Amino acid sequence: MRVARGWLNQGDSVYATTRSEKRASELCEIGVKPIVWDWIDGGLSPSMAPDAKFDTILIAVSHSAQAGLLPLETHTLGLNHLLRLLEKTGAVDVGETQTQWIYTSTTGVFAPTNAGEWVDEESAVCPRRPGSIAALAAEHWLASNVTSDMRVVLRPAGIYGPGRVPRWQSLRDKIPLLADPESYLNLIHIDDLATIVLAISSSKMRSTLYCVSDGQPVRRMEYYEYISRIGDWPPPVFETLECAGLVPIGSRGDGSKRVKNNRIQSELGVRLVYPNYREGLKSLLGDLRNKPWF
Repeated sequence: MRVARGWLNQGDSVYATTRSEKRASELCEIGVKPIVWDWIDGGLSPSMAPDAKFDTILIAVSHSAQAGLLPLETHTLGLNHLLRLLEKTGAVDVGETQTQWIYTSTTGVFAPTNAGEWVDEESAVCPRRPGSIAALAAEHWLASNVTSDMRVVLRPAGIYGPGRVPRWQSLRDKIPLLADPESYLNLIHIDDLATIVLAISSSKMRSTLYCVSDGQPVRRMEYYEYISRIGDWPPPVFETLECAGLVPIGSRGDGSKRVKNNRIQSELGVRLVYPNYREGLKSLLGDLRNKPWF
């Protein structure tokens, strides 16, 4: 929605797919033209045909598992359906080279690392979680189906922002956090992520892959202590997975990696509004206790 509003403010026509008629009405209200469509089902309808060819396609879809689908198929199936929809409705031509594709992957695709090791676009990948496996398969699909000068893959770190501060209720309610307090969190504020997408869509990028983080990893203990202070709650309590009787099967934080953002800074030069977690959380948590919707 943030990217859509940015494009609308630039005078662009913006379409968005949604599975919900209710959501379609909400999109209409802000000026977005909705296409009610499920990219997993992939059914086509003549009413879906837009009135122009697309300059940019942003794929920002949940990496959650889909019932009945293997992780390797979760996004690649949708992408195949999307390409067929675009070609059939004339929104892109077969073999089109003038439409830019931007795909939001995840830093979860990286291979496990030693504690605190830095990773960047050149680091090894070996995802373990289903959502990350789906994302890497989608990255490979783009490399096979879209020319290198018209595709950009973004690997965002943990996205946070309004309504999206994980685990704050656990701190308020004194519930132990199942995590290693010494492991690192890599973060990017959702507004900064949207700004980066908008900048990429209006530029000729030098690379096809970018890690997107604020470049300021923070240990979980420090991060949750900061939230506790802002909320005036008790200090965080941590419990390891082993102590809780759970066996880790791989997570976004495998090996407690730290994600660099050098390439996005040097090649795009976007000034982050929230360059670290403190700046981002201060904008969100100041009156947290008075906002039950948070």
